[in-house]
Amino acid sequence: MLTRPQDWRVLLLVGVLLGVAALAGCGSPSPDERMENAPPPPARNALPPGGCPNAVSDPDQAQRALNGARPGDTVCLTGPGLLSVSLKVIRSGLPGVPVRILSDGAEVRGVDVRADYVEVAGFTMREGGGLNLRGTGLDAHDNNVWGARRNGISCTCVDSRVEGNEVYGTEGTGIRVEGERVSVRRNTVSGSLRAEAPGREQGAADGSDDADGVRFFGSGLRISENVVRDISMAGYPPGEGPHPDCFQTFDTDSPPTFDVEISGNRCERVAEQCLIGTGKKGNPGVPAGMRSITFVANYCDVGGAQAISLAGYPHVELRGNTLAGPKLYRGIALTKGASDAVVADNVLKGDRPVLEADPDSAPARNDNNRTER
Repeated sequence: MLTRPQDWRVLLLVGVLLGVAALAGCGSPSPDERMENAPPPPARNALPPGGCPNAVSDPDQAQRALNGARPGDTVCLTGPGLLSVSLKVIRSGLPGVPVRILSDGAEVRGVDVRADYVEVAGFTMREGGGLNLRGTGLDAHDNNVWGARRNGISCTCVDSRVEGNEVYGTEGTGIRVEGERVSVRRNTVSGSLRAEAPGREQGAADGSDDADGVRFFGSGLRISENVVRDISMAGYPPGEGPHPDCFQTFDTDSPPTFDVEISGNRCERVAEQCLIGTGKKGNPGVPAGMRSITFVANYCDVGGAQAISLAGYPHVELRGNTLAGPKLYRGIALTKGASDAVVADNVLKGDRPVLEADPDSAPARNDNNRTER
């Protein structure tokens, strides 16, 4: 695992604050204007020690190298010549013998992986399609995804890892994960904006109508130690949903979402909620005795009326979280059949109720929750 440069976080925070100030009272800028004003991401070198003897810098040669990769191969891409390229990966590795696609921070428009047992690391993906992953045994780490025209990182994966990536200024959700046994760890998502893409269906699962931090669907997911911050309501017509949240799921016609642990994350200066789960069908198919979501030891400082909202979404455990925000009317809202909830050891900063549950959601287990001034 590579150590990220310390000045990267400083540069990112400065850029986000400048962007938020520029947005105040003046509507949503175009994606090009957003990225023009943002600091360029520093390179994140994932090449092996000593570099690669056969590093590729020509766009045509880069795609040919990917097309010819075999299990155990390392393809190193470098240099400024890849700036306009969108790379496609269709050759798979094997368990324990992945295809490794590494860079020293070279800029590309995006990387699309449709293969198994592939590692992608060290790229800057700028103002293109972002990082799209579809397969088993995928490993995406230490990439910068900058100004993606849809979701920043999208992982429809099994037994995979998304770790240590920086996602900034995406048009929609920063990281979207769907699958089984996927780890989403130590990533940073910031500056997402709603920017409706022409011809895309409003509310589509992969659409760009909503500027969330992380969306998740599936089972055996572990979402930990991430930072989601500085996502405003810029670009949203007044009173019109949806809205930007840190972590979001909803029931769909896909397999149910269960055995999801979301722990140790920080959600800071996000316009609406820290966690939202909604369902019209009640997320059917969760195995008996299994929690759909365990949300534990997270820090939430948000701008919504509640930090956590579960509406028609049952079997959730909320434990040991710190909840804060300037507009909170309550810490946690359970409505429309958000039943079988465990709410314990949470702290609300302020004098509002920690928990409110409507008759369709009560009784919830309510243990040792408290307020602090």
